[in-house]
Amino acid sequence: MNTIDKHIYENLNLLPEDLQGWNGHAPIFKEFIEKIKPTHIIEVGTWKGMSAINMAKTVKDLSLDTKITCVDTWLGALEFWSKNSQTPDRNLLLKNGYPQIYYQFLSNVVHNKVEDIITPFPITSLIAARYFIQNNIKADLIYIDGSHDFEDVYYDVTYYYRILNNKGIIFGDDIHSPILRDALKKSCDDLKVEYKTFDKESPNYNFWYINK
Repeated sequence: MNTIDKHIYENLNLLPEDLQGWNGHAPIFKEFIEKIKPTHIIEVGTWKGMSAINMAKTVKDLSLDTKITCVDTWLGALEFWSKNSQTPDRNLLLKNGYPQIYYQFLSNVVHNKVEDIITPFPITSLIAARYFIQNNIKADLIYIDGSHDFEDVYYDVTYYYRILNNKGIIFGDDIHSPILRDALKKSCDDLKVEYKTFDKESPNYNFWYINK
C-alpha cells in the first residue's frame, strides 16, 4: 500500500518546469559520479530537483545503471517558515495551507525525462535513514543538502555515513556556514573520520566531502 515506484509519475497534473535551486550544477556532481560510477545515489534534501536531475543526466551521459533516491519532506526547513518565509525562491506553493512543492519536483523530473532514474522518498531524513538501515539499503554516493540547523546536519551526516558503501563518498555544500561546519566537525569527531574541502580557487569551494 505505502509503496513509491515508477507509477508515481502517472496521471501527474504537470506544472511548467521550474528548476530554481542552489549549487545544483556545480562540477563536483559529475566529478564524483565519474570517479565512483555509483549504482545507487541518495540525495537528502531535494527541493525542486536541480541537483538530482543534474546527476541523473550525468549518469545517462555516462551510460551508467544508476538509481537516485531523493529524500525530502517537501515541507520546507525552519527558515522557510521563519526568517526566509517571504523570499520568492523559498515559495512552498501552499494550497489550503499545505505545501505543494513536491508536485513541482515531480513535474521537473518528467520535463527532463529522468523519471526512470529518480525516485522520491517523501519522509524525514532520519526516518528514511532508519528505513535504509533496517532494509540494508546502501549507497555509493550520498549528497546531504537538507536542513542546515546544527542538530539536523549532525544527525544527517552521522546516520547517512552508516549507509555509505565502502569506498563511497558523502558530501554537501555550504561549508562556510559556521553552524553547518560546527555540526559537521562534531559528527566527524564522533565517527572518527575527517572531512575535506576545496581550495578557494576551485569551483567546488563551497563543498565538503568525506571518503569512506
